Amino acid sequence: MAHRRRPKLGQHFLHEKRYLSQIIDLADIVPDENVLEIGVGEGALTRRLLDAGAIVHGIEIDDALIPTLQKMEDEYEGFHLIHGDALEIDYAALPKKMKLVANLPYQVASAILSQLTEKIEQFPLMVLMVQREVGERLCAAPGGKDYGSLTLWVGYRYKARLCQVVPPGAFQPPPKVDSAIICLEAREEPQVKVGDENLYFRIIQAGFTHRRKTLFNNLKALNLYELKDTKNLSSNPEVLQDLLQRAGIDPGRRAETLDAYEFARIARDVESLAGNK
Repeated sequence: MAHRRRPKLGQHFLHEKRYLSQIIDLADIVPDENVLEIGVGEGALTRRLLDAGAIVHGIEIDDALIPTLQKMEDEYEGFHLIHGDALEIDYAALPKKMKLVANLPYQVASAILSQLTEKIEQFPLMVLMVQREVGERLCAAPGGKDYGSLTLWVGYRYKARLCQVVPPGAFQPPPKVDSAIICLEAREEPQVKVGDENLYFRIIQAGFTHRRKTLFNNLKALNLYELKDTKNLSSNPEVLQDLLQRAGIDPGRRAETLDAYEFARIARDVESLAGNK
């Protein structure tokens, strides 16, 4: 009996063989290496990974799929099923180094990426099917509507490449939008040098709070530091304006026009202001 898709889980099962093959080729599987698959679904990609020699640790949340996948686990020695929510899994319990190869559930793809791209040593390569919009956001250049905080968050640790646009007809049932195969390859070093990564990302997040507002107006609302022995930037706009100008940033620009290096300059200047050089 065919599995009945549960819309709340964002299930669209990839069945087109050429795209499955392309994912396997991009993943460059080495026999007996560990691979994480999130959203096993009906197992089409899983079988391809296993046939390529991978040891697959597959996460699936849908209770209705588990009995069939348990039979598959009995069939393949290299398949290890994890029944659970990918956003709540203890990834520290998995192998220390593995590739992430998956057709990510669309509704939680950004959340999963935000979480797992922090684990660069564990996941040096990711080959993923995502909604095309998400793929374009990951690969976007400054100045466009797709460029934003997710671009900078992922780009800090990974080089992103959109490898293939995939039409709805490659899935069953077909989604209402195009999809994309993306590759995320870990950088040897972070994209930019900052002393305080948390501060860097706080500034980015604040800068994109209201895309139509200027960078200055967005950052005014943020207390970048609970600064000791220095003026509070959120209550002293003149200090903030001077800081942006010293970083070579026009306060009237919008966040979407700044690249990672410009955000990093702002972060370093804030650290300098706080006496944390």
